[in-house]
Amino acid sequence: MMEELVKVEIDERDGDDIVVARLSGELDIAGAERIGKRIAEAVPSSARGVVVDMSDLEFIDSSGVSMLFALARRVGSRRQELRVVAPAGRPVARVLQIVEFDRAAPVHEDVDSAVAEIA
Repeated sequence: MMEELVKVEIDERDGDDIVVARLSGELDIAGAERIGKRIAEAVPSSARGVVVDMSDLEFIDSSGVSMLFALARRVGSRRQELRVVAPAGRPVARVLQIVEFDRAAPVHEDVDSAVAEIA
């Protein structure tokens, strides 16, 4: 079996009703669909929203970006909020800036500010 290039760790923050999905590795066509489904399924309809933490992500391609836009649409259609964490100066932050992802959902420097904005 091939080694997974991208890993996701999902936590539900008690009291906040916010799901935090931490991605690490490389998000490309090999894992984007699987990761997108995994995050979407982890967000109960009772949650206020979801934070996708990309602080430890080293690479994202167009399929990863498409997955994020699809997640933004899905979460929005359920009247929930999406926040993405991509610290400035990292390659992922640059890609999100180029595709103007902040038009779909706010991009934050850290998880705490993203969670605080939803809560």
